[in-house]
Amino acid sequence: MPGQRLIAALERSVRAFPAESRALGAGRSTIALAQASVLLFTPASHLFVPVGGTDAATDCSTPVQAVALYCLAGTADRQLLNLVLLAVLLVVASGILPRYSTLPHFWASLSLGQSVSLPDGGDAVSQVVTFFLMLACANDRRTWHWQRPDGEVRSESLWQGLAWAGWWGVRLQVAYIYLNSALAKLPIGPWSEGSATYYVARMENFGAAGLFADMFRWATGITAIALLSTWGTILAESAIALLLLRRASRQAVAALISMALHVLIILQIGIVSFGLTMIGAVLCAASRGVDTYAPRGWRRLTRKGRAAPATCS
Repeated sequence: MPGQRLIAALERSVRAFPAESRALGAGRSTIALAQASVLLFTPASHLFVPVGGTDAATDCSTPVQAVALYCLAGTADRQLLNLVLLAVLLVVASGILPRYSTLPHFWASLSLGQSVSLPDGGDAVSQVVTFFLMLACANDRRTWHWQRPDGEVRSESLWQGLAWAGWWGVRLQVAYIYLNSALAKLPIGPWSEGSATYYVARMENFGAAGLFADMFRWATGITAIALLSTWGTILAESAIALLLLRRASRQAVAALISMALHVLIILQIGIVSFGLTMIGAVLCAASRGVDTYAPRGWRRLTRKGRAAPATCS
């Protein structure tokens, strides 16, 4: 019967799920380092500011907000609290005890996302992703998430089912974020017309900056490049969303597209922490594909390098 076949397929998927993943660990570390960079390079006076005519006091009115560090600590110095969260995030980024460090990582993400006055978008993403990572790492028994998996699948454990469900939660959430972003751009004039990147590069407070600012302004001044980069962004986001829900080889491609997209955005307009957060989130969502195909790609590259004939000068 169809119902029984579906249940059997789910059971096989759960049993085969690799609960110990280096790619998932790399994604977690990337997200934690992105969050740590905000605390390291931004003083508390710039994170907690008056918004909309209100003072800079932290809102602790809901149960979720009340468990944030800035609410639990009351009137303690916020710069000191930033250092506490920075220490937590650096421990998480180290990869120690992934099964247990996901809990303080989620708490740190919650503390930042629910308290900071001027979030950058990555805060909301990290809250949701680190919530599902608490489940996705539930059956990871390693001391460090950089260790090679021991190859033993503990499929009979309840934690295995939770880990599988958590990983799917990450995949579905990250795919939704990218698909929603792509579809939300379509009704907006500059995006549908293909001129959005031209205007973005020239925005006064949010435009091209850094070493490559002049190059990006020049490039987006060329109609064909502006059109390709604008629609290329929409197509890349759509592709990431769809590929994350496909089989392992497609997930690895989604990770590559995400890295290329966000590195280009970082080079053009900055927002480093947001870009790294999204790259880390996609690595977590595509971890099965990256674990499978990244080593194969590396071996092929190194094999070609060794096989290349020596040349005489």
